[in-house]
Amino acid sequence: MNIQEAKDAVKDAVSTYLAKDAAGNYAVPRSRQRPIMVLGAPGMGKTAIMSQIASEMGIGYVAYTITHHTRQSAIGLPVIERHVYDGEECSITRYTMSEIIASVHDLIEERGHREGILFIDEINCVSETLAPAMLDLLQNKKFGPHRIPDGWVLVAAGNPPEYNASAREFDIATLDRIRTIHVDPDTDIWLRYARSAGVHEAVTFYLQVKPQNLLKIERTVDGTYFATPRGWEDLSTVMREYDRLGFTVGVDLVSQYIRDPEVAAEFTRYLDFHRRYGEEHDIDAIMDGRATDGMSSADSEGKLAVISVIIGRLNTEAERGMDLGFTISRLGGLSDPSSRSSEAARLRSMLDDNIGTDTRRNVTAALAALGDSEGLDTDGFAAFLDRMRGELSEIRSAFDRHIVNSIEHMRSGDAGGQGAVSLLVGLLGCYNVVMFSDPSGPLYGYNEEMLTAGRDRRIMDMLGAI
Repeated sequence: MNIQEAKDAVKDAVSTYLAKDAAGNYAVPRSRQRPIMVLGAPGMGKTAIMSQIASEMGIGYVAYTITHHTRQSAIGLPVIERHVYDGEECSITRYTMSEIIASVHDLIEERGHREGILFIDEINCVSETLAPAMLDLLQNKKFGPHRIPDGWVLVAAGNPPEYNASAREFDIATLDRIRTIHVDPDTDIWLRYARSAGVHEAVTFYLQVKPQNLLKIERTVDGTYFATPRGWEDLSTVMREYDRLGFTVGVDLVSQYIRDPEVAAEFTRYLDFHRRYGEEHDIDAIMDGRATDGMSSADSEGKLAVISVIIGRLNTEAERGMDLGFTISRLGGLSDPSSRSSEAARLRSMLDDNIGTDTRRNVTAALAALGDSEGLDTDGFAAFLDRMRGELSEIRSAFDRHIVNSIEHMRSGDAGGQGAVSLLVGLLGCYNVVMFSDPSGPLYGYNEEMLTAGRDRRIMDMLGAI
């Protein structure tokens, strides 16, 4: 299954394990709550989805990469105690609590999360000395004598042996006690995530043209060459900063993240194509409705490049609008400095918890606004909020206008309107674009006109043929 299907499967499993019967007991008893193990190539997003699931469900989250631990930190240290058995005093060995189990208890005490996910990464890559403890964890949900607290679900992840030489196969007794989910690469699903996450437009453009290079691992006599989703996303982050600073992105930089020389060189060439297409088609003019030349003269790759840039621009506008909307909703009821100070403390507390990327960005924007308004009296703060409301209104108006202008431009001179459909589908895959759009606005209108109506026509055609 792809990474989205894996996320849904894990989320369903955790929800099932945490469901309670009428008496308040877990419907699936602890002994039947099999640990979930997600297996897939490196960089697929296995770790990221675990944090997302916990955040979406509002439960606790503790994560450890087990290969970073020794046997002592995982299961605890031995201590000698004296005990009397049948009238005779003996020395016995006890163990301190595992650092990992203790972290779960710490989160319960600090945040009140009595239910959550304990995520153990690289679980099948541990050393010989730690392997028995991992098997005990999977089979019995405990480290040494200390159990994972009830209400906490054990989820693990690892790489199959073909991707990691240190990975080990589990025996049948262990496999018969766990649920295994295999994750395969799916470029379409990753591109949907990438657009919502603001991955650099040149990366999404290239992977639309070369989807097979999202994940590529090749072993040769000269070494192992690879490209992974993690590498593409990390490269994207650096590329955005290079763009901001005016630095040139060349093959040397790309090769530090994409460790396949052929793919790195090819992407660098496509990066040049992407820039050229952006220069040939004035994106600002397209979005503002000032462009006079349609897309009829552009080749398929040129259209993809323009679409990728427009999606990136509109996603950024939507993010700004969502940030402002969140800020206004949190600050709107505040009047005096003390209430603003209390709200700032609540927002900072949210940053210390496990929250999603979009929520973290929203909270950071609200805290920045509170900093900008520091020292304002009641009237000054009200005027400050009014300015933000005015800015939000302007962003929403420009956002809707840019959607209309962009889609109509892609339609112009494009037989069949495939470019406009591709742009619309890409926009509908962006979380912030969809959430910021008014249900009565142009995005939903185009969806009804171009996608829903077309689907209904196809259904009617098929029914008529029966």
